Amino acid sequence: MPRRHRHVLSAMAFVALLAGCDRAEDDRPVIFAAASLAEALGQAADGFVASGGAAPRFSFDATSRLARQVIQGAPADALFSADVRWMDEVEAAGLLLPDTRHDLLSNRLVMAVRAGAAAPSGPADLRAHPPERIALAGESVPAGRYADAALRHTGLLPSLQSRVIRGHSVRTVLEWLARGDVPMAVVYASDVQAEPRVRVAFALPPDSHPPITYVAAAIRRAGASPQRVRAAAAFLGWCRAPAARNIFQRAGFLLPPPDS
Repeated sequence: MPRRHRHVLSAMAFVALLAGCDRAEDDRPVIFAAASLAEALGQAADGFVASGGAAPRFSFDATSRLARQVIQGAPADALFSADVRWMDEVEAAGLLLPDTRHDLLSNRLVMAVRAGAAAPSGPADLRAHPPERIALAGESVPAGRYADAALRHTGLLPSLQSRVIRGHSVRTVLEWLARGDVPMAVVYASDVQAEPRVRVAFALPPDSHPPITYVAAAIRRAGASPQRVRAAAAFLGWCRAPAARNIFQRAGFLLPPPDS
């Protein structure tokens, strides 16, 4: 198993957690996080552990599914959301610990193709020569909603709408593109940086979609282990520290001001 995935929860471990497993040996914090953060948060966890923190256990998926799971009572200790709206839903359910919510990162939305493939130079070129298929994340997934807004704003939606296929998450879409299952996809710039088999064709204008904001917060839940609560809060704090911010920036994310 690749080193960057060693903290990711297996399916069996996740089922055990959902069954209410809070034994002493499970006092490491459980972090639910947007799929696009997989590599960067894995590296951040390495730094956190090296500094003496408890090794987080991650469940990476589309923010929409993770937020719903948290609202339904999944045993997460923190949530890293790829947009504000889903974190608002969790907060409205009364599930955030006070004073732990912070804007953590931003990103850029790009049109991507396989490495070495011909690519359109911009929206006008793509409108004139649309691909047979284009992959976007699902409509309720943050990356999918950002992509829909950008295609609509740039006038690309009419020529591309019938060619769109939807992925489970932005990383599903990225994998389809990397394997050659689709010729083009809308993903984050950080996704392209994490996958050498793809490249950016062109960036979608930042004003063509809602601001991309990754929000992190600790989760309030009944019966939570105090050790896990403290460890989750410590990890959230570490992710806002300079060492972690450098990791995120190297991974292709954009940073908010240090005090946000």
